[in-house]
Amino acid sequence: VAASCMGREGFLRIAPGATKEEVFSALEVASAEAGGYSGVDASSLGCEMDRELADRLLEFCARLRTPADGTGGALRVAHLDMGSGTDLEQRLFDRLAEREAMEREKALQEKAKRDSSKEKDFAAAAGKRRKAEEGISVATARLAQLDEELAELNRRKAETPWYALFTQMESRSKGSTASLDLSDCGLHATGVVLLTQVLLELEHRGDGMAVTDLALDGNDLGDIAMTALTSYLRLSSQIQSLRLRNVGVTDRGVSQILSALVSNKTLRLLDLRSNGLAQLEISKAALGGVQRFNKVAEVLLE
Repeated sequence: VAASCMGREGFLRIAPGATKEEVFSALEVASAEAGGYSGVDASSLGCEMDRELADRLLEFCARLRTPADGTGGALRVAHLDMGSGTDLEQRLFDRLAEREAMEREKALQEKAKRDSSKEKDFAAAAGKRRKAEEGISVATARLAQLDEELAELNRRKAETPWYALFTQMESRSKGSTASLDLSDCGLHATGVVLLTQVLLELEHRGDGMAVTDLALDGNDLGDIAMTALTSYLRLSSQIQSLRLRNVGVTDRGVSQILSALVSNKTLRLLDLRSNGLAQLEISKAALGGVQRFNKVAEVLLE
């Protein structure tokens, strides 16, 4: 079986189940042939994504230019499990959220301690000060525990496939791809937070390609990933297509992502189909509210 071939849309199609060595060989042959590829489809590989593989794929895409507008090639790595296979991502998400909450609690207690000096009654002031100091002590101790746990979680995070791909994208001097398909890759909200940060960073550099087409279909992202994606849409000046089919969002998540359309002026397609946890009528009502401000983006709900 050939390791690669010209696939649909002019993609270099890496054979499903290919090893890393076979992927490298296919990329080398395709680069030598200069066959007018528009992207590379490395879906359903038989090897794990790591930094070396990510770098080779991104380098290949960086050399491509689509004939339509001269922008760079597409990278499709769908159906390739990039998750840790454990609860690592959820624990990271939870601990980071708790740390933010604990920092706020500590700041509140420090303010309460400062404000206690304004109390005219000495006994009342002493009581408030003592209570605030106890709160500060509890928060400080918990923050130390969280930092210790996060250090270990971050060490393990650095070994995950999604982290390898996203940090490799960020480490390149210029953006490498205009289209990124990460459908059915076992991604979690934790990975999406990093991904959106990287995509915005690449946009702001302004000297390479920015991703204009992003597909995250089939990843169990849930509502917790919509905060990062909503922020991304609000800040991005390049994204044109975002596909979020079957990502486990509810009415809350749909409403949140739709709210970004009020300020985003570049998005042309938002695909939210096959999200059965969201009620269609509620989604339509939320869409109707934002379409008064954005009449350009096409939103697919059914």
